[in-house]
Amino acid sequence: MGANTSALLSEEIEEIAKESHLTSKEIKRLYKRFQKLDRNSSGTIESEELYMIPELAMNPLVPRIVSLFDGVNFRQFVSLLSVFSATAPKNEKIDFAFRIYDVDNDGVISLNDLVDLLRMMVGNNLDTATLEEIAKATIQASDSNQDDKVSKEEFTALIEKTDIQESMTIHF
Repeated sequence: MGANTSALLSEEIEEIAKESHLTSKEIKRLYKRFQKLDRNSSGTIESEELYMIPELAMNPLVPRIVSLFDGVNFRQFVSLLSVFSATAPKNEKIDFAFRIYDVDNDGVISLNDLVDLLRMMVGNNLDTATLEEIAKATIQASDSNQDDKVSKEEFTALIEKTDIQESMTIHF
């Protein structure tokens, strides 16, 4: 997968389309974008290259998002972005959102996970005690088994009430 879209063979495009929720046309557009992001032509996107995406740079959760995309090759890039397709199933979108919130990757959203995310969103505008208070209230509101954590099932039940299908859709 070299310097232009012609390096992406039609067989590869078809194969990637079957593995994702994206059309061939969307994959070609993403390949062009991937090549622009891969400034050092390494075949992967590194964190410093991701910070150059204007839409991403403005997102307060950029460190979390970058951690999921850092060091990915084109196929991995498509696989991760595929969840934002209009045709991606709701459960895949929920899984991705859960991964964003589960900062320490332990399979649950804890007080520390939420405090870390809140700190990313508000910076130093609120003190730690206030962030912990907000995080505790958030966990209590969705923690049906009262173990002071939000499991994947509890998160799913909470997210089911939102329009995640619309809010996690990007038109490529």
